[in-house]
Amino acid sequence: MPYCPKCKAEYREGFKVCVDCKVALVSELPQEETVELLEGQGDDQATLDKYNALLAEGEQAFDNEDTRKALELLNEATQINADDPQVWNLLGLTYEALGHEREAWRSFKFALRADQDDLHALWYAAHFLFEQEDYPLAMNFIKHYLELETDAAEIKEAEQLKEDIGYHLRSLEDLNSGANPATQFEDEEEEEVPSDKFTILDEDEDEPELEDFEDEELPLEETGHFQADLQLMLTDRNSKCLSCGTALPTDAPYCFNCRKPHLYKPLD
Repeated sequence: MPYCPKCKAEYREGFKVCVDCKVALVSELPQEETVELLEGQGDDQATLDKYNALLAEGEQAFDNEDTRKALELLNEATQINADDPQVWNLLGLTYEALGHEREAWRSFKFALRADQDDLHALWYAAHFLFEQEDYPLAMNFIKHYLELETDAAEIKEAEQLKEDIGYHLRSLEDLNSGANPATQFEDEEEEEVPSDKFTILDEDEDEPELEDFEDEELPLEETGHFQADLQLMLTDRNSKCLSCGTALPTDAPYCFNCRKPHLYKPLD
């Protein structure tokens, strides 16, 4: 995938120039643990120190239930280091606490994009999707989590979540087929963990189509169920910043103009 060397945006194959920065794209970015993204930042160590301070302050604000302050701090931290799943996980939990489901799911996707084997990201994604009643996708993540987790207590808790997800999947199958609710559920064949491109392959034709989140409102079915997809959309211009009006990719985590969090609806 080509990248912009200035704003670090990722583009699909075929793009040659960054639409925002007007510079030629490169095949890969420098392999640095931290990248200077904000004008006027100092050397790598100063940048790393600033990132760690923002992350710690953001986590403390979240623990203190000051979610708006946590959002501000963690949003700034992601602009310094977008390769740490920890900051995306915290940002996802912050958005979830604020009642912004789409932004929360976007953050968990960025965490998994940074590391698709991160245990915290897998757990938060599975639990979030379970709460949003997206049981098939939740099952994928909890299964992969159980493949990697080694702590006995954590495995026990994850097994319980898997059992709860399975119960709801059985109920949905029974409802659709008219079968006896007591029918024993058998695990489906293990599905391959989605790649870091977050594209679902070999979709079941009987399952509902995944939404691209192009609408302004949260994609809900008539039943009120959250319908999540796995594909990050970083090269379209189907959304806009609520703070300054700049056109943004649908899943951009923040505005590239004013640096404010990219919200799909205003904070209450």
